[in-house]
Amino acid sequence: MRSFLKTFFACLLAFGCLFFFIFVFLIGGLLSSGDKTVKTESNSILNLTLKGEITDRAYSNPFRNISPMAALSGSISDASTIGLFELKDVLQYAKKDDHIKGIYLNLDEIDARPATMFELRKAIEDFKTSKKLVYAYSNATPEINLLVNTVADKFYINPVGGCDFDGFAMQMDYLKGLMDKLGIDFKVFYVGEFKSATESYRRADMSPEDRLQRTELLNDISGDYLNQVAQSTKVGVDSLKAMQNNLSVMDAASAVQYKLANALRYEDEVKDELKERLGYKKSDDLNMISYNDYKSIVKDKTTKSNDNKIAVLFAEGEINDSKSDDGVVGGEAYVKTIQKLTADKSIKGVVLRVNSPGGSAFASEQIHHALMQLKAKKPLVVSMGDYAASGGYYIAAPADKIFAQANTITGSIGIFGLIPNIRKALNEKVGITFDEVKTAEHANFFNMINDWDELETSTVQKHLEKGYATFLDRVAKGRKMDTAAVNKVARGRVWTGQDALTIGLVDEIGGLDEAIIAVKKLAKITAAEQVNYPKSKSVMESIMSDLLGEKENEQTKLLKSITPQLLFFKQLERFQSLGVYQYRLPFDMQVR
Repeated sequence: MRSFLKTFFACLLAFGCLFFFIFVFLIGGLLSSGDKTVKTESNSILNLTLKGEITDRAYSNPFRNISPMAALSGSISDASTIGLFELKDVLQYAKKDDHIKGIYLNLDEIDARPATMFELRKAIEDFKTSKKLVYAYSNATPEINLLVNTVADKFYINPVGGCDFDGFAMQMDYLKGLMDKLGIDFKVFYVGEFKSATESYRRADMSPEDRLQRTELLNDISGDYLNQVAQSTKVGVDSLKAMQNNLSVMDAASAVQYKLANALRYEDEVKDELKERLGYKKSDDLNMISYNDYKSIVKDKTTKSNDNKIAVLFAEGEINDSKSDDGVVGGEAYVKTIQKLTADKSIKGVVLRVNSPGGSAFASEQIHHALMQLKAKKPLVVSMGDYAASGGYYIAAPADKIFAQANTITGSIGIFGLIPNIRKALNEKVGITFDEVKTAEHANFFNMINDWDELETSTVQKHLEKGYATFLDRVAKGRKMDTAAVNKVARGRVWTGQDALTIGLVDEIGGLDEAIIAVKKLAKITAAEQVNYPKSKSVMESIMSDLLGEKENEQTKLLKSITPQLLFFKQLERFQSLGVYQYRLPFDMQVR
């Protein structure tokens, strides 16, 4: 007993010390940041050296990227994400700020999908109408970054730097071979021949249908990309394609040689040139203000209040049946937020910003129902981001008007289900066996340790087909289309925004700004305060929710997948959060 008490109090003391140091660290950090006064000096350059993922909204949870796996690989990062619309607000403000004479871009360490990069390019182009300087610099330029870098007045690369220019590709991992070795058999159900999300578990390669849709998506994205780069560099599209096919540009020198960059420079030389352009003396330091510092100034000076409000409701990340979190749309919490907006009389209209690959069929339907109730009382307009597919399109369908970017990935109107049978794996790999008694023939239906008979399999498929019919009905009513016409462009197929416009799945090509203008017009108001939902968590709220266990321990989740034999647990947990039946994008949208 004495040994137990000794151990207990030692652990209690350790936890107390841990919480004390965390508390002191956080409070000290918050107080020190609160004392800092930021101001813009005259003749300044806005330093947009950006690092991290660009998401619709900025997420500040310092535990978001911390995990045992990250620790093992040495890749722990507590960096916040960069909010796309905050970044655009900063550029808009800097455009009119007399203290800011230009911007300095370094995008080497950002992570963003194509539609986001196209929108960032457009924002830089808009900034350039002020006739202020735009200089871009890079040590190593990923191909997608050229979309933004080449729009600068000057784009310089480090003399020993890199530049990738070899075209875009999409690659899918096929897990069937691994699952066969582990003894895991997936029962796969789907409706729509293009609904390729299940192919990883039932094939070893790409189906003809998936190859077709991926090829057309990449061709659309690549076509727009090459046209934009050609416009900036004055190098013809055919020449750019030849450069990709011949691997002509693989380093900084060749990027300059083929006119994708202006010259080779070291970073200090670029800053010296900026000083010269702005009339500085050689001995002077260049006034540069960081993005984060300038963002705080913009936030303080652009706070407005208006009796009329337009709500921007962000639906970013997978849709699941659990709680909402940074980059996750939790069905139950999200419905409550929609109901709150519906009841708030000061909110005259809502823009639903969808940047989601979909997810749980059940949660998607609950959100759809809540949005229908909202639409009955006030205008609802949708703005699509990088993707608004499957469940993301399901919740967008009721809108009065839908805007998409030309390279938004949308559609994927289809449904699938994945149910693993792990009996063999547990028996042969772990040594666990099973036996049972039952009162009815199918009392053990829908579990993960029994084989399925024909009746059980056909029953699940019928449920899936019913879910698909519901999806078609929701889209047909929302888009005022015939169900047969929707089915023709559905079947799980994904489309770019420009193709979706042609086939009637979206109304206009445009971004969030255009959607806000449209909802004001529908609400018959000219001025309104923009309010964003769900409300962002503060750093302290994010930390406390993790420490107090409001979500499952991510470290525990990842530890389950360290050994190959237990790799499937991570996928199983994800499937459980999404529900058995899923309206989800048929593949993870990664373009390189």
